[in-house]
Amino acid sequence: MRLQKIGFIGLGLIGGSIAKRLRILHKDLVIIATAGHAATIEAAYKEGLTDNASPCELSDFYDCDYIFLCTPVQKNMEYLRLLKGHVCDRCIITDVGSVKTDIHREVTALGMEAQFIGGHPMAGSEKTGLANAREFLLENAYYILTPTAQTDPAALKDFKELVASLGAIPMVLDYEQHDYATAAISHLPHIIAYSLVNLVKSCDDCEGTMKTIAAGGFKDITRIASSSPTMWEHICAQNQSNISQILGNYIETLNEAKKLVDAVDSQGIYDMFDH
Repeated sequence: MRLQKIGFIGLGLIGGSIAKRLRILHKDLVIIATAGHAATIEAAYKEGLTDNASPCELSDFYDCDYIFLCTPVQKNMEYLRLLKGHVCDRCIITDVGSVKTDIHREVTALGMEAQFIGGHPMAGSEKTGLANAREFLLENAYYILTPTAQTDPAALKDFKELVASLGAIPMVLDYEQHDYATAAISHLPHIIAYSLVNLVKSCDDCEGTMKTIAAGGFKDITRIASSSPTMWEHICAQNQSNISQILGNYIETLNEAKKLVDAVDSQGIYDMFDH
């Protein structure tokens, strides 16, 4: 498939990184975008990233080959409603959100299953915005694809090839399977990081000794605690049942660890770390 025009709704860390890679790969590709802040599009245009200098109207997206929805999940669903019936038949709409169930249900309710392939690049940073986008951000990262029951196999094949061209590794999953897996390997670690930072803050002495001597291990596990609280508020709300289940399982493992420590169970503690 020869790419002619791709649109981005939202142009932050992930959308910006995809756009930057596409611009390197396809010099003649038309890339258009809109965003919540006009300054983002102005900056992208000055960088040569987009072909529009100010936010596009939704009608400008009509003849895109692909439209990437790169806003928070609730906003993505709002844009889906606005795009319904206003894009050409060959256009595939995709998203980059880390929760998939809600948007897939919305796609089904709107009757847009044939034109939607969910997407989630398993890459990112605690930093946000176009200024932190990098053309190599997706390099060697898994990029989860969640097609619908009506996705054309040929369209899925084309999109997998596009994802692979970005340097990522495409992997197809059912959207419910995706949300359960990411609750454990993405969403829970962020909750742990936030919780640990807040715990140390509340336990520290008035001299801030813990904060002062916190070294590599603490920094490694808490780096992501500086991620956007707004984004993670939305993620926790939209993947609530899976996160609650996984969080409950994790609390049980912590309780088991506490029992081993309280009992000074040397073998049990060794086995815990060894496993």
